[in-house]
Amino acid sequence: MHVLITSGRTIAQGRQLYYKDMPGYSYETARCFVNPFDLLELGASAGDYLLLSTGTGEEVFVATPCDDLVSGTVFIPCGPHANAILHATTRGTGAPDYKWLEGTVTRTDLSPRSGWAILIEEGGGACPPVPVPCGEDGGGPVTIRDVACPLCGCLCDDLVVKVEGGAVTSVDNACSLGSEKFLSQSRLRSPILRDDNQSWSPIGFAEGIRYAAEMLADAERPLLFGWSGTSAEAQCIGIQIAETIGGVIDNCSSICHGPSIMGIQEAGHPGCTLGAVKNRADVVIYWGSNPIESHPRHLSRYTTFVNGKYRENGHHDRTLVVVDIRMTDTAKIADEFIRIKPGGDYAVFSALRAIIRGHADTLPASIGGVPRERLIWLADLCRNARFGALFTGIGLTQSRGRYKNVRNAIQLVDELNRHTKFTLTPMRGHWNVNGTNQTFSFLTGYPYGVDFSRGTPYYNPGETTAVDLLGRGEADACLIIGADPGAHLPRRCNEHLATIPTIVIDPFVSLSTSFADIHIPVACVGIDCEGTGYRMDSVPIRMKKVLSSGLPTDEEVLSQILHLIQGRRPYGVNVPKALSPEAPPVA
Repeated sequence: MHVLITSGRTIAQGRQLYYKDMPGYSYETARCFVNPFDLLELGASAGDYLLLSTGTGEEVFVATPCDDLVSGTVFIPCGPHANAILHATTRGTGAPDYKWLEGTVTRTDLSPRSGWAILIEEGGGACPPVPVPCGEDGGGPVTIRDVACPLCGCLCDDLVVKVEGGAVTSVDNACSLGSEKFLSQSRLRSPILRDDNQSWSPIGFAEGIRYAAEMLADAERPLLFGWSGTSAEAQCIGIQIAETIGGVIDNCSSICHGPSIMGIQEAGHPGCTLGAVKNRADVVIYWGSNPIESHPRHLSRYTTFVNGKYRENGHHDRTLVVVDIRMTDTAKIADEFIRIKPGGDYAVFSALRAIIRGHADTLPASIGGVPRERLIWLADLCRNARFGALFTGIGLTQSRGRYKNVRNAIQLVDELNRHTKFTLTPMRGHWNVNGTNQTFSFLTGYPYGVDFSRGTPYYNPGETTAVDLLGRGEADACLIIGADPGAHLPRRCNEHLATIPTIVIDPFVSLSTSFADIHIPVACVGIDCEGTGYRMDSVPIRMKKVLSSGLPTDEEVLSQILHLIQGRRPYGVNVPKALSPEAPPVA
């Protein structure tokens, strides 16, 4: 059966993001959601195994019936199983077709593989042993209030975290995704090095940092990728490293909302703070986004189920509209759900603009799978709003149209602002992915995919972005920090990572560890150390430290790498004495 394959977040997959050494993560990423009538045609039922095949490869998934999907469409959670069948073509944007992949599905007797087994086939190594928490006495119970959550772009700053015995014991006010990050123990306590036999051995911090610095300094075309899961301060040091070695530095926005930024560069950004939406918005639209599973507290804190200064009755004073190709959990609670045909976003935005300009009579009976009368209703709702807020997701950036979808959405908002007040905000994913665009733009002039090989910053999505560099086999060394490309980049990229020197700097064991020559564990920003993050509306939030892990921070490790590469203490960078080459390794 020929199908359109689309991937995205699920809340069950999200709960496992910081437990990737456990089988639960592979179980969730190997699920395949299919319309029940399609399952009937395949002769399959819930729990049976399905083989999804594309021009890139094939992988086995577990069938899960789902009435929310139209026939002929398959939804799979993002992860190693989805990426195993994903091509590395970005069509000049840096983002592959995560939401638009054509393939076939058949019933099979083969069982799904684990995520680690997939990466081993791609050239990676097995999961390293994760030490059991020692349970040392870290003092009595302590409660820290007003903690900011380092999980998603909402950066909810009202968490109440309880710490006892040197570990987080409970988290109040957080969503299930944020709680699991605070509670996860899937962490290394010292650097590990992978040898030629694919086995792991411990290494000291000072030795590991020197190893990483030499690896980057010797590379001719190094790539520094990630940065969305670390502080703005660490990002600034990373940019200095990239400039010093003449490398390419890219962040996670290139594979998610990079096309949104391209659209904003062409048409501007009619944005506002989330506080303005909370206090004023009477019309809220989520387009190509499912915040209940990707940003679980977004509706309750900022948009819908919250009382505002001018919206004292909460959701009774607001209209919630969801536009998507499937009836997501967010769509099920919306006042209005508009199902759009896959790839029809650009045409629908254009139709709405025509309606607002008074040309509804020129439109056909259906546009992008949506009846003309429904679009006229939506245009009237938006035009008559007191304050409207449009939130765009990666359903627009990772499918047909890419950045042109976002540009058209911005132009629609411009049209609406001739009649009322309307804003647009991209639904940023990682907690500091917006921060990467802030720091990169401030220091280099460009938001992501910055190439320093010419001596000056150069930016060209589709050429200087991570998926393209790895897909072409161009990078000859890679530093991964604050991201997990092993779990989120296409097969071709991971296969190349397995052939080049790779450094992973991360508090948690990730699938990228499979491709690492060395993994250096660090303190987790927002849990073990402080740092600055930028909310999805570009408001900076200071992250708190709630416990002490005894691990160095990203800033400290990167500062020492930069110091060793330069061969001298760089101006304005404080190199901790504990990490100097002459000092003993950090415990």
